[in-house]
Amino acid sequence: MAVTADSFAALLSTDIFGASWQGRRVAVVGLGRSGLAAARLLCRLGCRVRATDARNSGDLQALERSLQAEGVEVVELGGHTTRALEDAELLVVSPGVDESSGPVQWALERQVPIMSEIELAFHFCPVPIIAVTGTNGKSTSVSLIAEILRTSGRPAVACGNLGIPFSSVLDELSPGSVAVVEVSSFQLLWCHQFRPKIAVLLNIGTNHMDRHQQHSAYLAAKARLFQRQTPEDWAVLNGRDAHVTHLAESLQAKRVWFGENRSNANALLLAEETRRTLTDSAQAVLQVARLLRIPDPLAWQVIRSFRGLEHRMEPIATVDGVRYVNDSKSTTPDSLLFALRQTRGPVVVILGGRDKGLDFRPLIDPLHESRVKGLVLIGEARARIRPLLNGSTLVREATTLESAIRTAAQLAEPGTTILFSPACASFDMFRDFEDRGTAFKAIVRRFAGAESA
Repeated sequence: MAVTADSFAALLSTDIFGASWQGRRVAVVGLGRSGLAAARLLCRLGCRVRATDARNSGDLQALERSLQAEGVEVVELGGHTTRALEDAELLVVSPGVDESSGPVQWALERQVPIMSEIELAFHFCPVPIIAVTGTNGKSTSVSLIAEILRTSGRPAVACGNLGIPFSSVLDELSPGSVAVVEVSSFQLLWCHQFRPKIAVLLNIGTNHMDRHQQHSAYLAAKARLFQRQTPEDWAVLNGRDAHVTHLAESLQAKRVWFGENRSNANALLLAEETRRTLTDSAQAVLQVARLLRIPDPLAWQVIRSFRGLEHRMEPIATVDGVRYVNDSKSTTPDSLLFALRQTRGPVVVILGGRDKGLDFRPLIDPLHESRVKGLVLIGEARARIRPLLNGSTLVREATTLESAIRTAAQLAEPGTTILFSPACASFDMFRDFEDRGTAFKAIVRRFAGAESA
């Protein structure tokens, strides 16, 4: 179904399954970006909306007044009570809401359906969906796919877990456009009908063990991306990841591989030089472009010219011959390992933050390589990381990000890269990874300004 600005209101009267949402009683749990977008969409659908958030900051208090003006009946801050949940026919949960939280348990006990914001948006999405998940590389891959589509003349919107809620872009989806959606494991937990035309699984590492508890649960959450696909759809898969290849055996969708060719048809074969030149994520993007019938030369041009995303291996400045790189999006050990592989020459690493219960042991050998000239630990996790790093690598600790940067600068000689790749969540010191990365950039640019002066 195509949508225009004039028909968007009509589109919202029923979802793609023909169900009317007018008057439905819905509780939204969590008022981060996705929860806020979901609440606003639900109001536009004519639902009776109540919202609840465990936090009670000044920003949320201002948001409370705005939401009530937009039609939200109840906005509850500072904790969850049954006031926001009573009589709810549906819970829409933000990805940051734990499965053990009161509202989720309340809904499970009463058999009230639970839905993620991604799933909600899917019910009203009028265009094909390309969805990308994985432990690392999701945001860059989503942005690249959307950019390749736009360069080829097809309108595309990049959204989802990269910071732009799917629910907030529905009215931007013009006829012929494509929604390219980054999907996290937390969002997939509460997806039941979500069906992308092309689903991409980049890799399976270890992440969010504080929520998923077991690696098998994390893998099962990722597998939900494919649960509603049919033989008419496509699954783009990493042929070098044993977890992914095992998962592929149970999929209904047609399989396309990157990393290794495996069962690729002739038109989808990746040359040895391509597999050697492009990262696995870039190979996945190239395969998606081929499925969309976009010529290889155009896709290669976009991939080669892509300047990257903010907070993802983002060069900031060179001060006294030392290069500073912001990789604040790194929230797992796997992310840090990826960043180290992308960094040439001597490096000093700043890492640490909120401990999500991840296994830091895979970092031991890479962080003891001779080119790693020093490590600066910050945040709650430094107490767990520090005992793993005894050895030849010089290790320091810092209580603030600014003191960490100053310490790293003391350890770095000209020609060294200071890599800020925390391998941990940010919530012990910052609002989110963007807030953390913005703070890093501001401090480094202040140092650069002082050098210029």
